[in-house]
Amino acid sequence: MSGLIDHLAGTRWRQVDVVESTGSTNADLAVAASIEDIDGRVLVARHQTAGRGRHDRTWTTGPSGALTFSVGVRVGAATSAMGWLSLLAGVAVADALARTTMFDAVPGVKWPNDVLIGERKVAGVLSEYSTRVLAGGSGRDGQAVIGIGVNTSMTPDQLPVPEATSVFVETGRAIDDDELAVDILRELDVELAMWPSRLDELAQEYRSKCVTLGQRVRLVLPGDNELIGTAVDVDAQGRLLVTADGGSTTAVAAGDVTHLRAHPQS
Repeated sequence: MSGLIDHLAGTRWRQVDVVESTGSTNADLAVAASIEDIDGRVLVARHQTAGRGRHDRTWTTGPSGALTFSVGVRVGAATSAMGWLSLLAGVAVADALARTTMFDAVPGVKWPNDVLIGERKVAGVLSEYSTRVLAGGSGRDGQAVIGIGVNTSMTPDQLPVPEATSVFVETGRAIDDDELAVDILRELDVELAMWPSRLDELAQEYRSKCVTLGQRVRLVLPGDNELIGTAVDVDAQGRLLVTADGGSTTAVAAGDVTHLRAHPQS
């Protein structure tokens, strides 16, 4: 990937670093974000030993079989639109996969941070917020780190959970991680060019690719509360709108989503 930056000319990505192994690319960029401007930086790891998913879950990759990287994005005053970063990153991954690889099922995004092929997870996204003190103590600069992991060449026995899949498992062929990284980063650059000023357009695109909308779902919310209903939309902040069985609609900012199969008609 040493020449990866050469294929990103004209995009926001100004620096690409590749390491053989690290604990977590998100953690590494978050540390950098506390002391410097990381907007436009990309950190790629061949192997993550202490990667993190949502709710501090472990996200560890083997020495091969997965593409893992994180990017830096300046947030500034747009903190109310932070919820969109994971959503639009998921769209970028789904679009890149759909354009470069033929699947039996079109890749879709599951709210809030998974990319699915059928009902199996091929990629995940984790966005985190960080701030740094500006020179002279004149204020603080908000920045985000977006982490992306794609199961590329994992074989069935290497998959972490039964609900996971990989590009290789779905297609029977290998994919070039370098080329996929470039494709994702280019797609993400397009999405970020509309964020946060054109959220209506982002929302429309997201809705067209979100396989959660229209589904009956179970959400496990913070505090282990549970909500069961139908996912009907996403709002201006990227929250999932769920109409419960009782008829009331709730905006959910975070939670674990399970797609529930409809009961067969008798």
